[in-house]
Amino acid sequence: MEIGLGVFSGEALPDTGLDQSEELELSLREMEHAERVGLDAVWITEHHFLESGYVGSVLPYAAALAARTTRIGVGISVALAPLYEPIRLAEDAAFVDQLSNGRLRLGLALGYRDVEYEGFGVRRPTRVRRTEELCEILRQAWSPGPVDFEGRHFTRRGVEVFPKPVHGSIPLLMGGHAPAAIDRVARLADAFIMDGGTDSDVFAERGHNRGILERVETGHRLYCEALERHGRGDEPVQFYLTLGGFLHEDGADAAWEAVRDGYMYTRRVYGDWYGLRPEEYEGWYPDRMSPDEHARRRGEMSLGTPDDVADLLGRLRDIVGDGLHVMFRSKYPGVDHDATMRSVSLLGEVRDRLA
Repeated sequence: MEIGLGVFSGEALPDTGLDQSEELELSLREMEHAERVGLDAVWITEHHFLESGYVGSVLPYAAALAARTTRIGVGISVALAPLYEPIRLAEDAAFVDQLSNGRLRLGLALGYRDVEYEGFGVRRPTRVRRTEELCEILRQAWSPGPVDFEGRHFTRRGVEVFPKPVHGSIPLLMGGHAPAAIDRVARLADAFIMDGGTDSDVFAERGHNRGILERVETGHRLYCEALERHGRGDEPVQFYLTLGGFLHEDGADAAWEAVRDGYMYTRRVYGDWYGLRPEEYEGWYPDRMSPDEHARRRGEMSLGTPDDVADLLGRLRDIVGDGLHVMFRSKYPGVDHDATMRSVSLLGEVRDRLA
């Protein structure tokens, strides 16, 4: 299995005292550290129009990562596919792939925030078809010869994209939780991304996640069934999993203490994005939460020492097999840089134990 470090959003929260440039520099140092301790990839994520400075320009961010490292995978989880012009994305992704000597992995998603579609002049009902057409154009653009494509939203003919990716193509990863989304991944992508951080099937109703082992077992089974339906059952299954967590040499209590404010910030943000009423998430601050709520939130994460975390990841590998890549989130907005660096170091120990 592989273990990557995620997800870098570039957010600079006011109470940290850091401006955007300072936050991005610290994030790049954390990415460099991930390479030093032997992790397999670093993952960058995309959203738009947020005061926190959430990164919208993921490919320039990925280029900065490529320039500061030499070995580690350069991952985007995920780019919001309906917002992109396909030839521009094909060129930019191929250039970053060349810059990184073939290390780019490109995750794509439909998105779900209306303000993002409106800001880019995209109608939400078109997002599925736009994404499917974009995937087809990317494949053509990275292959020898000119693009020749006519679709409902894009028609592109007679241009050939240069440079080509180092290895002839760039791995396309796609996510989703609905049956139609998983089927789309099996048709169009090279790997499935399961969101272990936010349980989309129930979060909008409960504001909490279900147990990760049950969810992974179900997601992996549904993806394998979809591959079979599309005649790809004999291919190696590549299964990517986002997983929230934090490591501390003193155990789970110390890990939760270090990360809880940053984690609960993300829960409030997602509460808003998933359409919960403000009164449902306005109390999601650690100093306002009951002991039971603390325990429940801790249970959504993988916290503790390398021994603790390695045990869970080993159980996940038993379910998925060798094609598992865990995007382990040890980067949260507002969490102290030194604490993040220590967590990354300990995650490197987990990687060594499971290698």
